[in-house]
Amino acid sequence: MREFILVVFVLLFSIVSLAVTGYDKFIHYSVSYSAYGLSSYFLGDIGGFVFSASLGVGKEIWDWFSGKGTAEYGDLIADFAGIISAYSLTKRLPFRPLLVFVLVF
Repeated sequence: MREFILVVFVLLFSIVSLAVTGYDKFIHYSVSYSAYGLSSYFLGDIGGFVFSASLGVGKEIWDWFSGKGTAEYGDLIADFAGIISAYSLTKRLPFRPLLVFVLVF
């Protein structure tokens, strides 16, 4: 039952994120979710968090200094929401998944 509730939460958050804040936040959420799922398999929970968070923060720093993008706090919130959702999923599964994806399109 917990797994079902978690899956429903992730799907609803993804849909609401797309509808309310736009496609960019949805991409940030999805990429961070998938990055944590893959990196935590090889690096463990803390390593997966550090790797995924570094991707998100690094992207915002790049946007800030390069001028090619727009740095937003909302992007970081979406990044960390994706990491937390993936962490919750991997902790509830009885096995360690190699790949964790969220349907983007």
